[in-house]
Amino acid sequence: PGNVRELENILERAFTLCEEDRIGSDDLQMGNAPMAPGTEGSSASAQDDHITVPDGEVDLEGYLENIERQTIEKALEATRWNKTAAAKRLGISFRALRYRLKKLGME
Repeated sequence: PGNVRELENILERAFTLCEEDRIGSDDLQMGNAPMAPGTEGSSASAQDDHITVPDGEVDLEGYLENIERQTIEKALEATRWNKTAAAKRLGISFRALRYRLKKLGME
């Protein structure tokens, strides 16, 4: 990434699309940035199996927000709405979870 904002966007997108408890190198799709040795092609093939794209025109921001909302809700349900445990399960800080809850209107 070329700057801090770009890095933030990449990490936010990786968090949203990540299916594990932690963000892995496969989740960090950085466009034309060089991949680490031995990882070429693994990210696209792994993610293509799990992504369902709606037909027709897609509001990407809304679509990603919906996925993020569902992921956070599942983590909260799995931890009986314990925000600290949910944040840990999502691999983010408690503060980041609070920010996302506020951003998504889930407080």
